[in-house]
Amino acid sequence: MVGDSGLFFCRSSRHGRMDLDAFLLSPFKVFHAPNLRLPVPTKLLRPSPILVFAAVYITYFIFLSGVIYDVITETPPMGGYRDPVTGAIKPQAILPNRINGQYIIEGLSAGFLFCLGGAGFILLDFAASRKHEYNTLMVLVGATLILIAYNICVVFIKIKVGNYLR
Repeated sequence: MVGDSGLFFCRSSRHGRMDLDAFLLSPFKVFHAPNLRLPVPTKLLRPSPILVFAAVYITYFIFLSGVIYDVITETPPMGGYRDPVTGAIKPQAILPNRINGQYIIEGLSAGFLFCLGGAGFILLDFAASRKHEYNTLMVLVGATLILIAYNICVVFIKIKVGNYLR
């Protein structure tokens, strides 16, 4: 018999809904999973925290660099422009006047700068959460990394979009 949604072997309940639970769970009334006590190796399933951090940070870099975009659109590694004075073609690392396009070098350098700024924030957090003899150095290095990453990203944006922040 065909129900309201066109599925076979389904009965409608008194509330007007299809009773799919009984249909989908019917194989489990016949078959039962065995009750097994298997030892699970905990050393293999529990990686160290620094390994998990490294995996997440590398994934963060890959996504922010636009590697997936580069693979899909087959982006060139670098571009070039013709010098108006000499007529020679000069290399170009940043694609100007296109906010939605990039070269591979541009994406990798922008991802590196984002990760550099993130490392600065991690150093600041690490310095604020624990008492070390190098707290002042960690604060200075973290703040410097953040300032460097921010300023170079602003330079990238000014190259990408000519009249930005003017």
